[in-house]
Amino acid sequence: MFDTRNFDAKRLLDQFLTPQAGGTPPATTDQPQPWQSAGAPLAGGGDLMAKAKDFLGGQGGSMASGAAAGALVSLLMGNKSVRKVGGNVVALGGLALVGTLAYKAYQNYSQGNAPAQATAPVQPAQLPPPDSPFNPAQAAQSQLPVTLLRTMIAASLADGHIDDAERAAISLKLNERPGASLDEAERFLAQELASPASVETIAREVASPEEAAEVYIAALLAIDPDVSAERAFLARLALALKLDPALTPHLEAAARAAKQG
Repeated sequence: MFDTRNFDAKRLLDQFLTPQAGGTPPATTDQPQPWQSAGAPLAGGGDLMAKAKDFLGGQGGSMASGAAAGALVSLLMGNKSVRKVGGNVVALGGLALVGTLAYKAYQNYSQGNAPAQATAPVQPAQLPPPDSPFNPAQAAQSQLPVTLLRTMIAASLADGHIDDAERAAISLKLNERPGASLDEAERFLAQELASPASVETIAREVASPEEAAEVYIAALLAIDPDVSAERAFLARLALALKLDPALTPHLEAAARAAKQG
């Protein structure tokens, strides 16, 4: 288990959930990514993931310190649904986004309401109260950001878009870079890529029902459960987290609303 003091887990979570805030330029800009050669056109979807694979697999010895983290994020997420999170939602930052969505869903569930069919995007002013366990200031002091990252990585790999051989080859290449050492964020991502956490491992890191709700939200934001492997992952995760079956529809509705925002 990585200590959050070893690297900025909150900032890395921003890269996963809100690319603009996390330092990765939006796909609509003309700024080339680290794995793109000068003058190369910006690619989308599978092409972007292929370029990230090529960058990590073929040019590992020439990467500057820290460059691998951004490439690994794109590799892991590919064209996953998290890239569809839009509107004003990205202004919150990753940890605040997860906490706010889970807070609203948990409120609705606790009040006995039907799952919300929200259409308005979440706003920064709607952050959970300072004393709420969902407030990002509280979560940032715990291991939760790392657990959310591990959850999103495991969820994003559930459909097998990166197979075992590819994961092993990339991790090996990262750890064999001559004359360069991995920073903590890169080392964390390489380890999780090589051996993603099981839902049972993730559940053991969760300290409260509120954290369980946030973990499930993070998984929902990482994937579109449109294949059986992803649906099975979510079902196993909900079971391991001991989520009330009545709560999960509220969390799913909150994630859908964020993607539509």
